[in-house]
Amino acid sequence: MKYHGEMAAQRLQTTLPPVSESNLRHLVKEGRLLSAVNMLTELLNSAEMSVKTIRLWTLRFALLVKLKLYSTAEVEMAMFGNLDNCDLYYEFHAAEHHTKRGSIIPWSFRLLWSILPLHCPSIGGLYGALDRMYGLVYHLDQALLAGLPYVQEQRVIKYKTSLLVQVAGALAGSGSIQPAIKLLKQIKTFQPELSLPVSNAMIRLYYQVGNIFKGETLLGEIQDRLSEEEREMNAGFKLIAHGEYSEAYQHFARAVNVNPTNTVASINGAVCLLYLGRLG
Repeated sequence: MKYHGEMAAQRLQTTLPPVSESNLRHLVKEGRLLSAVNMLTELLNSAEMSVKTIRLWTLRFALLVKLKLYSTAEVEMAMFGNLDNCDLYYEFHAAEHHTKRGSIIPWSFRLLWSILPLHCPSIGGLYGALDRMYGLVYHLDQALLAGLPYVQEQRVIKYKTSLLVQVAGALAGSGSIQPAIKLLKQIKTFQPELSLPVSNAMIRLYYQVGNIFKGETLLGEIQDRLSEEEREMNAGFKLIAHGEYSEAYQHFARAVNVNPTNTVASINGAVCLLYLGRLG
């Protein structure tokens, strides 16, 4: 269903079990995601804004994006504006939350809000998403500058990292490879524990723009720490950069043998076959 897009997904209707949060969790666990979206419609129908309903909305938006129901997500997300409506703060719900202050919007919701324009040109597309993402980065940086207890500081750094990874992915996906590489270098600087996966992403981007030397140099620094699957993938990307599609295909095929769920390897292997004229 997720490959067929929004129209196909909307045509699929299934019988729902009784509406309850426990049954909702069961549907998600079973992978019946469209049914879960339909149940969330019932759970959220006429529900007032609260900490509880925000959790349900977060799940709903996550499922809508996963199912590629972007136009539905866009219409429904619009009612949250820039996430600064008065009923999105604990102070508005003082009767239930006497001492808490600040926004009731969780980080996962904010991240979904920031990346949604990538799939919706009518709300800005890439530049709309980057505007939202960098706005969130600014607020996280302000929180870090203000000083936080260690545990909170580490949580904010984790949020910032996840957001910058999304920014780098958006840039790379739009063809802005050099800005994406520059951003990944920044992530390596303040999150050294992510050095391996970030370096791996940088290697592939270097190969993508034909900078074999930098890709090889960085690969030499981390080669011994890579899994067999990662080594095969990097070898495949390097050979594609050299235009050696037959050899590249062999590496992607071996990566799929190691991990049959590696769709990136499968797609790149198919691209190699396409260049080789092997369409049968």
